[in-house]
Amino acid sequence: MKLGKIVAVLLACIFALGLLACKKTDDPVIDIGGSASPNQTDAPATQQGSVADSATPNSGLSTSVPTSEGTSDINPTPTEAPDNESIVSLGSETAPARNTMPTETYGLSNTECESWFSDAVFIGDSITIGWKNYNNRMLEKNPEFFGNTRFLCEGSYGVGHALEPISDSSLHPIYGGEQCYIWDAVKKMGAKKVFILFGLNDISIWGVQGTADNYAEVISNIRRESPETEIYVISAMYMFKGSEREKLNNKNIYALNKLLAEMCRENGYEFVNIASNLIDEGGFLPKEYCSDNYVHQTYSAYAVWADVLRSLAARHITGQGKLVFE
Repeated sequence: MKLGKIVAVLLACIFALGLLACKKTDDPVIDIGGSASPNQTDAPATQQGSVADSATPNSGLSTSVPTSEGTSDINPTPTEAPDNESIVSLGSETAPARNTMPTETYGLSNTECESWFSDAVFIGDSITIGWKNYNNRMLEKNPEFFGNTRFLCEGSYGVGHALEPISDSSLHPIYGGEQCYIWDAVKKMGAKKVFILFGLNDISIWGVQGTADNYAEVISNIRRESPETEIYVISAMYMFKGSEREKLNNKNIYALNKLLAEMCRENGYEFVNIASNLIDEGGFLPKEYCSDNYVHQTYSAYAVWADVLRSLAARHITGQGKLVFE
């Protein structure tokens, strides 16, 4: 009898163990609530597309870049901008966006913003000469206008010309009483910020890709001689309607700007898309901003330059971070 009870107990234990061995484990819980997974970070503020077309360049355009809230797209490997950068659309596949550059100064005075340019140099062609002339005019009224900004610019000058040997017929700007490669001039003057604008004298000669390649080489030379210098590439300016030519036209200028924006993204330079604040709905330089029905600009256009550049300075001074164009 005792043996029978022992056998019964053993059989019961074996049966219980069998049930435990056959039981499946629970599936892991997938939390789709508010908390992020361990390897997910909050996306940085982004700005998609252009600022509303109704905003005018001098309208005190808001610079706040909306954050992406409650997006329905789930991307397991998101591409995120580094902290302190905001992504901005350069435009569609075929047309530039308008008014992509902010003009807000984030509570700073014009003088505070303009003093940021005291160690800057603007390099370029006749479009940059126009900015220099506007500066000189404003300095007559305000001796503190844009600090002690310096210029290395020549008419008909292009980024390809900047790579040519110095000669009696070369177009290199004068610094210290003699023609000088711009990277040598930047080093001699000790500039800490370089703003560079070329393209309109290049596209017809070297093409879009060739112009972009020349840009990369010139900037590489500047960084070689002045490795701590910050590089700011100003977008190539668009043309007046009806003035376009076979090679020099807004389509090719926009293609160049896309390549320049890509170069800036890949190398940590800053693309300053002033041209987007100086075009109409068709992508052309409007009459109020064009002095010759071609490409050259009026003082009203350079007033927009000043607004955009003050805001750029304010973003850096206040830690707003730079805009990255895609």
